[in-house]
Amino acid sequence: MERYERERENMGEIYLKVLLIMVALVAFAAPGFALKKLNMVGENGTLVLSNVLLYVCQPALALKAFCVFTEENYQRVYSLSSLEILKNFGITAALSFAAMALTFGVCKLCFIKSKDKRSADVYSFAAVFSNCGFLGIPFIEMFSDGDPLAVMYMMVFNVVFSLLSWTLGVAMLTGSFKDVRLKKLVCNPTIISICVALIFFFVPQINFFMFEGLEELQVVPQYLSYATSPLSMLIVGIRLAEISPKKLFCSGGVYLSAALRLIISPALTFGLAILFILMVNGSLSVAEGCVYIYLAPVIAMAMSPGASVVAMAERFGGDKDTATAAFVTGTIFSVLIIPLAISAIMAVWALI
Repeated sequence: MERYERERENMGEIYLKVLLIMVALVAFAAPGFALKKLNMVGENGTLVLSNVLLYVCQPALALKAFCVFTEENYQRVYSLSSLEILKNFGITAALSFAAMALTFGVCKLCFIKSKDKRSADVYSFAAVFSNCGFLGIPFIEMFSDGDPLAVMYMMVFNVVFSLLSWTLGVAMLTGSFKDVRLKKLVCNPTIISICVALIFFFVPQINFFMFEGLEELQVVPQYLSYATSPLSMLIVGIRLAEISPKKLFCSGGVYLSAALRLIISPALTFGLAILFILMVNGSLSVAEGCVYIYLAPVIAMAMSPGASVVAMAERFGGDKDTATAAFVTGTIFSVLIIPLAISAIMAVWALI
């Protein structure tokens, strides 16, 4: 009985923590909504903010995750061997790929009878690709109390996300792979920044951010990465002010897409995580320091729809209005659903 009460109190703390994180993040959307309603944001306002996020903040986030550490975190990260870290990264990458592929398959089944294929493709894109970068990384950083390994495993998820969104994602929106370009994939700023960051990480002798006497340079990736979450939610606020309530809430596809994104995909990923634990460890026991190898993809897949759904729909001729509706509505629902989903996942995890 005492153990049950203790577990229930822990779940209550997790729920409250996740809810407060979501409330804090959503609060950043209020200025964007107000500025747009006051006509203080031009037509290209979200495009400018998106470019800052994509080409500045996201690369800085990768550098901060792999190259900038406190002394305590530095000792924790480099207590693992390079081979062990590579193994852990590989497990996280494989689980991430499997989770998105499985979610894609479920989406195809759910929308197979849809008469509006363009809208169905957008809903599927929103369901498969979460806001793992702009929202997921700040979220896991707060949720794990700044655990550097947790953030790095989330960045590994982002690598898989970027590769799939610019291949499978483009094909979903266009109906074929003819618009998939290797050059665009290789030149993706997130991929480039992560490659550079990984070189610095595995060859710390050249990581000048950690050189004695050059610590002041750390503020560059740190401060730019801190802007990721506020800017992302500002875009949500602006988009929310641009779209009518009818478009947001009167389409059944919006609700199905949100359910797939916020409930089904994290549930599927959690099931896959359990399977991976069994395959890797031979049992359900996981060392304390290895928890986020498996939990990072689960948390990433529990996030709201990715802001990329709007930009990709516009870039590749998808249904922009449907993309905006799926993005904004899914984000609104996520405020309540994410705390419940994460709490449920952690409750089950505690029983393992």
